[in-house]
Amino acid sequence: MLGASTGTLVAVLANPPLTDGTRTLRRVQLAAQLLGFAGQRVTNLFALPSHATGAIAHLGQTEDGWAEARTALTEQLAAADGVLLAYGCTAPVGEARHHFRRQVDWLLSRTVAAEVPTWCVGDGPRHPSRWQRWTSRTHADLAFPEALRESLTRVDLTHPWVAETRRRHGSAATTTTEKDD
Repeated sequence: MLGASTGTLVAVLANPPLTDGTRTLRRVQLAAQLLGFAGQRVTNLFALPSHATGAIAHLGQTEDGWAEARTALTEQLAAADGVLLAYGCTAPVGEARHHFRRQVDWLLSRTVAAEVPTWCVGDGPRHPSRWQRWTSRTHADLAFPEALRESLTRVDLTHPWVAETRRRHGSAATTTTEKDD
């Protein structure tokens, strides 16, 4: 167990799916269990649903979907005992990239203010649909649940070099080099 033994893990994803999202929700539930949380919730950086996150480049050209998402993000962060950054490692293109970067900066500053432990998978905020790809490359000898346990990385958003990396790269939080026991 890496985190708290009770409480709620809030996973921040990219945007709502057009499907029921069962596979993603199961993976978030597994991550919460592996981290020792009793429950989990999901919220999104962007409020408008799509079949794939690539659609955010078109849907997210204006502030609307980003601003709308902040209400749910604020509510979920207030109820969080831990946060899992899982919105994806690739920023959208075009005008949506500008909004995405502002939203991520806003989210990370709110997460720091909430003073809750924060995780990601591997070295970035990978979406749950990409976790198995990451774990099979980095822990090929382990079954998925154990590989995921090994890949859940604590993020320290208060280090000054994290803020500098965010400015340079524009989106992802950078992980600490130490793993929790």
